Amino acid sequence: MSEAQRKVLCAIEISKTYVSGTRRINVLDGLDISIWSGESVAICGPSGVGKSTLLHLLGGLDRPDKGRVILDGFDISELSDVDLARVRNKIVGFVFQSHNLLQEFSALENTMMPLLIAREDVASSRERAKDVLAKVGLGKRLNHRPSELSGGEAARVAIARALVTRPKVLLADEPTGNLDARTGQEVQDLLAEMHREYGLAVVIVTHNERLAAGCARVLELENGRLKTASDYYNEGDRVECLRDIQKRLAE
Repeated sequence: MSEAQRKVLCAIEISKTYVSGTRRINVLDGLDISIWSGESVAICGPSGVGKSTLLHLLGGLDRPDKGRVILDGFDISELSDVDLARVRNKIVGFVFQSHNLLQEFSALENTMMPLLIAREDVASSRERAKDVLAKVGLGKRLNHRPSELSGGEAARVAIARALVTRPKVLLADEPTGNLDARTGQEVQDLLAEMHREYGLAVVIVTHNERLAAGCARVLELENGRLKTASDYYNEGDRVECLRDIQKRLAE
């Protein structure tokens, strides 16, 4: 199987419930999804339906109450917190609507952060961060802090930070949500360009119809599940994912 055909992210019957007072809210209910290397997927749906929750589960920022999430062969729902952090740092890049940049650090230092957390060499981390910032058009803004950047520039730093570890999956939560139409289009174009250049899988949660339409697949989250019929597993798909788990556990 070629890299372009390899399943890099797989969720099997994942469920997530939150408790609010005496109420139990089933946000996700036996949801299945598979993501292939190199593809782009948009997840849409109204606010509060659970899109961000799903993205957090797929990226290992949270754990499902039931079901399994397989990330590049690792059953991340079974990993220890320490091992999960290592896998997440290496394989997944995150872009958040609010960017989550550290205000006391420069664009370069923010971009270096995932590499430093992974205990990479400082000098090589700096050079790699400079390279990816240049790719997103910020080669001359390396030493500017977030407060000195425009909204579009801050979004570019967030994308650079997500790409600096050379991940296999990029997860973006409303990446254009806080931007005006022109800047949002620029960020959309940048995401598409980076997707082509790096060849990684991209999953985007968005209300932006134009951003969603630029993805190869558009799925809608409703009543805890994804509606698109073509995304539901057939039995062969499910067996393949279970084999991935068994192979990883046997190593």
